[in-house]
Amino acid sequence: MQTIIESLAQFASELQYEQLPPAVVDKAKVCVLDLLGIAVAGSCRDNWKVALKTASRLGSSGNATVWMTSNAARAIDAVLPNSVAAHCILQDDWLQVSHSHIGAAVIPTAIAVCEEERRSGRELIASIVAAYDVEDRAGYLAVPAFTRGFRASSVYSYFGAAAAAGTLMRLDKEQMANALGCAGSLCGGVLQPWNEGSMEWSFQEAFGSRAGITASYLARDGLVGSKHVLEGSHGVNRSFSGTNAEERGALHELGTHFHIIDTCFKRFPTGGANQGSASVAHRLQSKHNIDYRRIARVEVDIPKGGTHERMNYAGIDYRGPFQSIDQCLISKQFTIAMNLKTGDMRLSEVEKERTDPGFLTLARKIELREVAGMNGWDLRMRIDLDDGTKIEGNGDDIDQSQLYLSWSDAAEKFAQVTHGLKNEREMKEIVNTVKALDALDSITPLTRLMKAGAKAPALG
Repeated sequence: MQTIIESLAQFASELQYEQLPPAVVDKAKVCVLDLLGIAVAGSCRDNWKVALKTASRLGSSGNATVWMTSNAARAIDAVLPNSVAAHCILQDDWLQVSHSHIGAAVIPTAIAVCEEERRSGRELIASIVAAYDVEDRAGYLAVPAFTRGFRASSVYSYFGAAAAAGTLMRLDKEQMANALGCAGSLCGGVLQPWNEGSMEWSFQEAFGSRAGITASYLARDGLVGSKHVLEGSHGVNRSFSGTNAEERGALHELGTHFHIIDTCFKRFPTGGANQGSASVAHRLQSKHNIDYRRIARVEVDIPKGGTHERMNYAGIDYRGPFQSIDQCLISKQFTIAMNLKTGDMRLSEVEKERTDPGFLTLARKIELREVAGMNGWDLRMRIDLDDGTKIEGNGDDIDQSQLYLSWSDAAEKFAQVTHGLKNEREMKEIVNTVKALDALDSITPLTRLMKAGAKAPALG
């Protein structure tokens, strides 16, 4: 019997664009467009500026575009700022099996290696689909891992990045297994940054991207990697999750159900586990025009051990004070309070609200409770006003169209998040180029649009 890694490696190394159903191709394009828009927005944050400065120290010239700059670098160096830009506002996509922000590791890696290896748009799409599957399946035991303090994205991004890079380097199944085994031997990362509001969380996918590229090059050059790196007695599952129970479920419907189809997107710049409660708060504020100063109490019932909306994750159940933007982005109370006070959660408003006395008072009035018998997007929210009025909402108030974007919704979101950062012509060209990605013999037309004339540290 093949090991899990060998099965995933065979799937990834053999997957071709022609095997992909149209719906899978369409979803991959939505993932690319959404990720690029979030990266443009993320290039305003200090996290990205730090990554860019460090890349300028580490890097040398190459063929991979450093987004939102005029620079080009080696793929392994370009992915550092590109991945951080895509992740640092916490509005990038995620999948519920691995609980990982897969796009932030996979798409920057795939695009950079595609440039470096001079591959086509079709090969790019196939590599992304394969990598989403590999990373999400590698994270089949993610829940026990993150309840022990490990960050799922930081652990499993190494597998996704290695799969993306390896497919574009055209590794055979043996080389791919070696690359994935190597990646699994390197992976890791903890959740403590969420408790302190420090920056490292936004670099964790980028570390996975760099390691995945390195692992793929090593495998191509002859490295032999662990084939039991997931199920071994000292492998990833036992080490990070503390168990090997039911781990072969990772291979369920491999090759027939593509996990990229299940990808969720974010209406709000906050954790995936907060999207449901944020959406309910947004809906109640829109419907009732609530004066936040009259709110006496907010009670939110969250599924205990839920698969989508949850609170058993570092940094989520935190009412302040908020020391940094990073700390704000993960707090469920902050996210709910933003929607109840301002009617939305916009990154441009986070810095102002995090120190506002009225806002902090509101955040402290929000109480979270875990409730058995609920799951998925189910939740309940009750708002008590100072005159005894009660306003209630539940999972039915969640706008599912914002979680599972159509192409038109993705294009609209792209325009919103990039507004003021790219001109209207550039935005339309990026949207049209991503839509036609599978017709491109080279992805240069797309990456050229992700450049900017802004002054940035020169690489090399």
